[in-house]
Amino acid sequence: MSAFHFDGLVWHWPIAIYLFLAGLSAGAAFFAIMLKHFKLAERAYLSPFVQAAAIIAPVAVCAGLGILVLDLTKPFDFWKILVFYNTSSVMSMGVLVLMAYQLLLFAWIGCIFGEPLQRWLAHRWPLLDKVIVALMKQEEVITGVLVILSLSLGAYTGFLLSALIGFPLLNNPVLPLLFLISGLSSGAASTLLGGIFLRGNPNGVEVRFIHKIEIPMILVEIILLFTFFAGLILSGGQSQVAALNAIGEGFWGWIFWGGVVGIGLTLPLAFNLWMNVSSDRKFAYVAVTASFSLIGVLLLRNFILYTGQMTSA
Repeated sequence: MSAFHFDGLVWHWPIAIYLFLAGLSAGAAFFAIMLKHFKLAERAYLSPFVQAAAIIAPVAVCAGLGILVLDLTKPFDFWKILVFYNTSSVMSMGVLVLMAYQLLLFAWIGCIFGEPLQRWLAHRWPLLDKVIVALMKQEEVITGVLVILSLSLGAYTGFLLSALIGFPLLNNPVLPLLFLISGLSSGAASTLLGGIFLRGNPNGVEVRFIHKIEIPMILVEIILLFTFFAGLILSGGQSQVAALNAIGEGFWGWIFWGGVVGIGLTLPLAFNLWMNVSSDRKFAYVAVTASFSLIGVLLLRNFILYTGQMTSA
């Protein structure tokens, strides 16, 4: 048995990438909304960080969906899951949330960038210009529903793994919350990274706002990780075996302690706390911190996916 090939393995790394991209998209959309609502108001479309989130969110979710389709046994029949829904299936309901999320995401982007879009569309596609005007009138409703859908999508990435019945580590009620918070964290990191590469101010109001939220999010993620494994260990039996196999010695133990806890949580928390008390934030500090967060979340998705399938009930 190796770290990536063993008996009982049902889902492998493409699913982890899909879960990562779906959570990242939901997190980027969430933070773009927060920036617009709390800090930037009507001038949000001028912010490189909102612009980055508006690019990252749809690209990430579409790429994730593409990976999911390619991983299907019959990829050319993917359209069936978009048409036929089963209310008792976690995956089917997740696809429904995913479709609604994408629709509202593009509608919200149309609202936020309505002013420049109108100027560009006015004399080219008048019909599309009217659609943008109609969307802008419903911005508050679209924003509210998108917030709900983005949080639902972030949590769904955890519920999806819980659907693998018979694996104690995955059948854990903390998992959806853990994936939601880590997804928001990756969305924040990608928004920061994309924003500074679009020449946003690394010491600007957007970076300071996101960093203030990131610190409590990292602390909550640490608490959720502790609760996740403490619950498994205290449950005894195969749940305890699954937890100890995951975080004990071996390849995935090193990934957990060195990658998830070390690179993904401890270093970003330390950098965020340091930047929070310093008078200035620089490009390199923001870029490195965001990169560490993204690496940590990606490793967490792979860690949970693989170690969760190593021990059955």
